[in-house]
Amino acid sequence: MSGMLHPVGPEDPQVYWMRRATIGVVLVVVVLIIVAFARPGRTAGTAVPTGSPTPLVLSTPTPTPTSSGTPTAAPDATPAAESSAEATRPTEAKTPVAPAACQAADIRVALSGGSGAGIGQKTSFTTQLTNGSSGPCTIGVDKSVFELKVVSGSDRIWSSADCDAWLQAKSPAEVKPGESISVTVDWPGRRSYPGCKLGSKDITAGTYVATAEYRGAATAKKVMGLR
Repeated sequence: MSGMLHPVGPEDPQVYWMRRATIGVVLVVVVLIIVAFARPGRTAGTAVPTGSPTPLVLSTPTPTPTSSGTPTAAPDATPAAESSAEATRPTEAKTPVAPAACQAADIRVALSGGSGAGIGQKTSFTTQLTNGSSGPCTIGVDKSVFELKVVSGSDRIWSSADCDAWLQAKSPAEVKPGESISVTVDWPGRRSYPGCKLGSKDITAGTYVATAEYRGAATAKKVMGLR
């Protein structure tokens, strides 16, 4: 131990101390190198960058606006402008649709008159044509749709269809539900023939039936006894 602290040899003691100091420095350097290479995450032969690391910048998240703090977007003015344009646009006049003709099944036929009828005497008959549908419709009268005739059994005595002048035509008119139009026809008390011709002889006494018919609708009848 005294040999280490007090070197013994032919040379000057300072020489021995210089050698020991050199060896000590070499040992310290070797130890430092070993420690440096033994640190975790280091690979032998990889140079360690000496530059300053780039600082990590964390972005601040933008707070989500709550429903109470959310500004309400201004409504688009375009719909209002369109509505204004629609309001100022002139309204086209709609043409009213005329009601259709009454169906034959919806027409109610009623016949009155013939009281006091006599042989060779004029007798008046009135026919009521009533709209029995649930809506308005039109009823017109001419010889193509209406006929009043007088028969005796199977013998045809007289008909309004034999002369246009014997039936007063009426243009189609609107009739509301439950309302009616009337048609009056005069029977001269004689037999008729097509072309507005009347028989020259009087008819005989007996039972006669006046019948009113409108375009296939149910007919109405009136029984008369002539003397």
